[in-house]
Amino acid sequence: MSKLRTANLLGALAGEITNRIERQGKLHPNETSSSIAALNVIGFYEGCSNGALSRALGLSHTATVRLVDKLELSGLVRSERGTDKRAVALRLTKLGRERARAVIHDRCLRLCDFIDVLTPRQRGQLDDIAEALLKSMVNAAQDADHICRLCDGSACPTRRCPGHHKALALETA
Repeated sequence: MSKLRTANLLGALAGEITNRIERQGKLHPNETSSSIAALNVIGFYEGCSNGALSRALGLSHTATVRLVDKLELSGLVRSERGTDKRAVALRLTKLGRERARAVIHDRCLRLCDFIDVLTPRQRGQLDDIAEALLKSMVNAAQDADHICRLCDGSACPTRRCPGHHKALALETA
């Protein structure tokens, strides 16, 4: 099998899985994966700033502020005074926490549908391949935060996360 074919298969698979998951996971057509990821990231890092959220989501500061405003209007997030007058600390409301948990859990269940066709041995191989690829994509801590923005922390806790392990290794090097 040629390297180009492998790359092409990976691209087709990643694209189709992403499209199907995003289509199935929306409560309404205007909901974005950024809003879901924002809830998840704020849940991981309670009290994070707009700047930290912006970096994890890969959005501009302005786009992040607009997103947070929408999440606040929906009753999912609240902004509190941060460490200085210019900063805010973002926290999930009870409704926001419930929504984040439900969406991320549902996303994992939908992803399970894709891997149900694999044998346990194939799943183990896929785990090894995915871990190697994810580690190779982390060049700084914020890379791991971005990669894991839609991760289920109970399915892959930080202590087992290949991205966060690589980020920690980079920080101590």
